[in-house]
Amino acid sequence: MFFLEDADELAGKHLDQEFLENPQRPVDQVLRWHFRQAVFANIRGAGEPLFEDDFPPGSDMVGQILRGPKAAERMEFELFNRLGAQMELFPASGYDTISAY
Repeated sequence: MFFLEDADELAGKHLDQEFLENPQRPVDQVLRWHFRQAVFANIRGAGEPLFEDDFPPGSDMVGQILRGPKAAERMEFELFNRLGAQMELFPASGYDTISAY
């Protein structure tokens, strides 16, 4: 799906029947999900802020995030991604569950 003119003139084309009959093609649910994501990304586009994710070494990442748009949501996202990755990397360490004392 194209939302703008494309250089290869693929806009308006359909999937080839040979692809649709191939038993090794992606399942329909994956193609539907991909289509929805493309639509959502292009509908949401102008209203959502762009986040900087290429911080140079030695920069104040936390400070830049806190000064940027939607700081609380961005900080939550960054912490979840970083801490979540640690939980998946070291599940046998005993620190993969949260318990209240």
